[in-house]
Amino acid sequence: MKHLNSAMTLALLAVLVSACGFQLRGASPVPSALEPLWVGCDDDIPTELCRSVKSQFTIGDVELADTREEAAHLLLLGNFRQNQRTSAITAQAEAAEYELRQTVSLVLQTRDGVPLLPETDVSAAQSYRYDSTSVLAKRREQQEVERQLYDSLVRQIGYRLVAFDQERIDEILEATEEQQKPAQ
Repeated sequence: MKHLNSAMTLALLAVLVSACGFQLRGASPVPSALEPLWVGCDDDIPTELCRSVKSQFTIGDVELADTREEAAHLLLLGNFRQNQRTSAITAQAEAAEYELRQTVSLVLQTRDGVPLLPETDVSAAQSYRYDSTSVLAKRREQQEVERQLYDSLVRQIGYRLVAFDQERIDEILEATEEQQKPAQ
């Protein structure tokens, strides 16, 4: 009887969690209508960021195409920018805190070049303290902040793609066809 109650409790918990839209961290919200998806990164995209996007999609069971020709849809990343600015200073007019901001542009299109999501920027920012007496440790901290910003950008890219189910894709393609028809 005790095992039956435990099993019922676990089953009820599983149903409740699945019904509320719970999603494991790292699971991709990318709709299957975009598969197979090819991810292309311009030369200005840091290798670690491009690798993180592909890795996150793979973890989320998104089918990635090896080549553009095999893909149904293309996710193109480019125009990476990273800015650092002083966000706080000490009484001696030295930098005490920096804000690091990263921005990347993305475009989602069909294999035939029909834009589903025109060029869109996503960005992430984070502050970190700076101490001139421990420059090496602060450099490591800055690298960790950069990695965290990459992770944030990857999540935002995934969230931008979530709306592209088959119905939405079909609507965009139909609207594009209507615009391309010659006026009569």
